[in-house]
Amino acid sequence: MKTFTCTLQYDFPMLLGTAGRLAELANCYPDTTGTLEMGTRCADIANPMKVMTMGIRKGDKVTVSVEGP
Repeated sequence: MKTFTCTLQYDFPMLLGTAGRLAELANCYPDTTGTLEMGTRCADIANPMKVMTMGIRKGDKVTVSVEGP
């Protein structure tokens, strides 16, 4: 399992376009599971609607965890 924390630098909130691109990238690796965590909220990277509802904005610290080959 790989885990890293980053601070969002993008000026706009993570909306469908950005979350969709993230899901598209995650779907390139079908045997890998990725999660996005912010505080108590958690979402599967491959599900753009869940990522959007997290309300991630500029300056938020997000932890990304990836498990798989």
